[in-house]
Amino acid sequence: MQRRGFQSDEGTFLADLCKIAVGVFIGGLAAMFAYEGITAWRLEQAAKRATAELQRQAQQLQIQQHQQAQQREDAVRQESARAAAERAANEDVARLIRERRERKEAAWQRFFQPSSACRIDSATLPCANEHMAARKRFEAGYVDR
Repeated sequence: MQRRGFQSDEGTFLADLCKIAVGVFIGGLAAMFAYEGITAWRLEQAAKRATAELQRQAQQLQIQQHQQAQQREDAVRQESARAAAERAANEDVARLIRERRERKEAAWQRFFQPSSACRIDSATLPCANEHMAARKRFEAGYVDR
């Protein structure tokens, strides 16, 4: 076995050192691009999730607004129906009161027949007394049918 002596391989050492440096540099660039790519992808995914959440919230808000508008319309319709029913009831009451008055007036006209002297001049005291007495008797005995 022969022993080799010290050889000067500085040229290959520097070349190998440069190769290692270039490899580390390229690896560092690759790592940096990978990190930025992953970061960009994460941001894009977060933006998509945020957009989806905003759309979901907007849809919920739109649904709530539609429901509230529907409730307001229902309330207006119910109030309108209630007011119409109340008006109809008031009109019925007024009609019944008017019909009762008309029946009572017709009954009064049938009940009270003034004397011939009172038909000529109803402003005299005996005619007024006769009218009042007949009115009291009529009111005491009148029953609406």
